[in-house]
Amino acid sequence: MTAPAPQARQDTLTLLAPLLLVLSVSMPPLGGGLAKEVSQGHDILALAFLRNALAAAIMMVIVRPSLTRLTRAQWGAAAALGAALAIMNANFYLALARLPLGVAVAIEFLGPLAVAMVGAKRLVDYLWPLLAFGGVLLLTPLSGADRLDPLGLLFAIITAGAWAAYILLSRHAGRQIPGMTGLALALLFATLFTAPVGLPVSGPYLSSPEMLAKVAAVSMLSTLLPYALEFVALRRVSTALFGIMMAMEPALSAVVGLYLLGEVLSMSAVGAIALICLAAVGSSLTRRPAP
Repeated sequence: MTAPAPQARQDTLTLLAPLLLVLSVSMPPLGGGLAKEVSQGHDILALAFLRNALAAAIMMVIVRPSLTRLTRAQWGAAAALGAALAIMNANFYLALARLPLGVAVAIEFLGPLAVAMVGAKRLVDYLWPLLAFGGVLLLTPLSGADRLDPLGLLFAIITAGAWAAYILLSRHAGRQIPGMTGLALALLFATLFTAPVGLPVSGPYLSSPEMLAKVAAVSMLSTLLPYALEFVALRRVSTALFGIMMAMEPALSAVVGLYLLGEVLSMSAVGAIALICLAAVGSSLTRRPAP
């Protein structure tokens, strides 16, 4: 007796979940590399705004949230999440304009590692953030890395803080707002928050079908496709495996930066990225499940 079609589909998705996870982790580095390439000679904040706007439009069409039924608390949770998302995306793109892709992505991973430290009670829980901090020190002038833009490093650190806030606010929004409505509204608010700095200078990106196609590709690779694939994969793989795969993103970004953008990193930068990846893997392996 053959399995019902829905069950067969679920079994197929379970088998494909690791592949979906690989794809979801590989896409943001490609999106970041494409964003850096597309923004050459143009205002990068306009690209951050357009990325949010396109993702928000698609999510609102897919989710179709009932806006009149939302409470004031739900609107507040979505707005806070959108603000964190806007700050994270805008500062990441500002960092991208000044730093190699792999370095910018590595530094932003301090955000999730800081969140992992919240409530830590074991010595090993403090080891991984300290290891990551050591990696960041390798990127500063203290280690002779005087070629890295200090302002770019500051933007990357702000991105890390915004990512930490985004993780915490996502949990809060998830409790307040059902389904994917919270994410759709957060993207809408992120669009509104980045519009004042991005909309007035977005003309060059909207001037030709080729540029529009590249903007759409950035939005799909950086936001929509990774979120969708993670949404499917996370139901079928362990959080430890997901964390390990996510920890590879700085290294993947360095590879994308090398082959797509020609960014050759110093040995200290390669060592820093390796330390941050190791810290992220270790944090995922030793993290205790939430009660």
